Amino acid sequence: MGTENAKKPPHIGAADEALSDGPAPTGKAPGGAGRRGFPPDPAGGPRRISGLSPASVTIVVLAVVGVVVAAVVHLAMVFLHAAPTNSFSQQHVTGITNYVTPDFAQGWKLFAPNPQDENSHVQARAQVLMPDGSLTTTSWVDLGAMDEARIVHNAFPSQTQQSELFTAWSNFANSQDGQGRPLGALGNLTQQYLLRIVAQRFGPHLNGGTVVRIQLRSAVTPVQTPPWVHKKIDASTSYQLLPWWPVKTEDFK
Repeated sequence: MGTENAKKPPHIGAADEALSDGPAPTGKAPGGAGRRGFPPDPAGGPRRISGLSPASVTIVVLAVVGVVVAAVVHLAMVFLHAAPTNSFSQQHVTGITNYVTPDFAQGWKLFAPNPQDENSHVQARAQVLMPDGSLTTTSWVDLGAMDEARIVHNAFPSQTQQSELFTAWSNFANSQDGQGRPLGALGNLTQQYLLRIVAQRFGPHLNGGTVVRIQLRSAVTPVQTPPWVHKKIDASTSYQLLPWWPVKTEDFK
């Protein structure tokens, strides 16, 4: 064996020998192309991505800003037109209406078709037949306030607890004419349903006597405006009184 072969480690092959004998890598592609994927600018300076002149860049920036401002103004106008009435929209109602109509008019309201702006409670009282044959009348009981008290600290109230009485009253009111008379079979059913809900709240016996009639009324109190709104409203409670309804044994079941 020659001296040259004796100096080579036995595990170096032809490919390894070619790599070890070649020049050290410089990180540049052949032909002076610079870093891979980023050819140099022909003028020798850093490569320009946009390729636009300063005047062109200014025009593009102004155009983008104009589009953004127009979009924000448009969304704000449509939002104020569709949102519930507030102090700002009341002050600028003419400008908002002129902008939105007729091209951008909306036939709906944001958040709810008719946002609640009043507190409505159903109240009831009963006539009780005493053992001696006399009739006594209870004081008004705020059933709506009792329902609210039951759910205020309840993390998972049922749908019945939340809206049974209020829904029954709403359905009843929508199925009566202007004089409080039922409109067809639906009006009679909603009246009977509402009566049974209230009768079961009282129970068949009260104050040592028997419940024979029940009377209902609604108590509606408008929600007072916030302090920053100059327009004030009358926040007094109004009542809608219904006639006395006789109850039967099956109404308490």
